[in-house]
Amino acid sequence: MSIVSKIRSYFYNNHLEKKLSLKKLDRSSIEFDIAESIGILFDATDAINRTKVMDYAKNLKKNGKKVKLLGFVKSKQKDLSFHFKFFTLNEVNWKMIPESDEVNHFIYNKFNILISLYLGKNNPIEYISTLSNASLRVGPFSENINSYDLIIDTPIGTDLEHLIKQVDFFLNKINSPVYGEAV
Repeated sequence: MSIVSKIRSYFYNNHLEKKLSLKKLDRSSIEFDIAESIGILFDATDAINRTKVMDYAKNLKKNGKKVKLLGFVKSKQKDLSFHFKFFTLNEVNWKMIPESDEVNHFIYNKFNILISLYLGKNNPIEYISTLSNASLRVGPFSENINSYDLIIDTPIGTDLEHLIKQVDFFLNKINSPVYGEAV
């Protein structure tokens, strides 16, 4: 890691810790069947992954869930057009902290469940998830232990479709009568 990356990382972590210390978060588990609102935060850079996320969101909507999407596009291109809310590198400061009205609205939205769908390290998405007002936050392994309440292991070579299947599997397990007895 270069010296510049280390400095950025230091300021990112410091800023996130300060924001987190000022926030009172109400986290709780909720059965997937009765969850009404779901936020999906995802890396929208790749067209194939966008399609997979959109298909998953469509499936959730078919099952009666209110779904809101926020995509992150790793580009500074301004003339992008999607059927969902998104932010780009233009809305991310040098510390890798996203700063836009869309991001703030998504953070303060009280989702029953927030699902983060991306592979690898993604500071802007982890930042939003960490500060989210969602009751339950689900996402891939992150070095930031405050990012998610339910962490999905994503071995090297895993694709986004595998992550989506794992998220769905574990969220549906929360409804399981066996799980309820174990708690």
